[in-house]
Amino acid sequence: MRARVLLAVLILAGAGGLVRADEKPLERAELDKRVVTALYQAALTGTEIFNKGGHAECLRLYQGALIATVPLLDHRPKLQTKVQMRLDRAAKNLKEGTWKAADAAFELRTAMDDIQDEIAPSKDAKKTMWDRLGSEAGVRKVVDDFVFVAADDKKVDFFRGGKVKLDGKGVQHLKQTLVELISEHTGGPLKYTGKDMKAVHKDMKITDAEFDALRDILVATLKKHKVSDEDIAALGKVVESTRKDIVEVAPPKK
Repeated sequence: MRARVLLAVLILAGAGGLVRADEKPLERAELDKRVVTALYQAALTGTEIFNKGGHAECLRLYQGALIATVPLLDHRPKLQTKVQMRLDRAAKNLKEGTWKAADAAFELRTAMDDIQDEIAPSKDAKKTMWDRLGSEAGVRKVVDDFVFVAADDKKVDFFRGGKVKLDGKGVQHLKQTLVELISEHTGGPLKYTGKDMKAVHKDMKITDAEFDALRDILVATLKKHKVSDEDIAALGKVVESTRKDIVEVAPPKK
């Protein structure tokens, strides 16, 4: 809570919300610029916290930043409404228990991206994420490194205690489907040809902890390949969306 309040104060101060009597009010363009700068810094800090496992802390950071920002978007009513809707959606799903902190953090990060995209779209906005990842050649390098590390990590238990066996052909097929999956979610030309996520992972008894370990390896691999924090966060959303189909939750005890 202290971090959220402090960030809100800093954003308001940085955005020009605190003006001395002898100063002229900020022009809207300058106010927008300061809002985008403050949210960008919050996004960088939040991504670092999230990738270290601090999902709840990241969520509160984003929440505080957006609560402070919404009043400053009154000159952009459609954007203001969109951002407030995301804040309300995150709060509602958290209260009802349908979302975890990570889900809500992704929703609020999307709201921050909405603001960035409208006020100060990136020069590379017309490029797809697939292009930014280096197209097929770049993505294959990421997938190769990711599979190599994940297969040897005991926290992931990639081969499910020896129950899953992959020969050379099987490994290549796995890598191909991963490349296709990334392509389909990043604007690439390849379409996913693998089986449904739930069907592929049925009866593997994958836990949340194992899923988190796999995600952490992906994040580390993307950083190794100099992928931007923004694109890492976007890919993180894709990964998180598959959790419900990959992690097997034990049925409630009667």
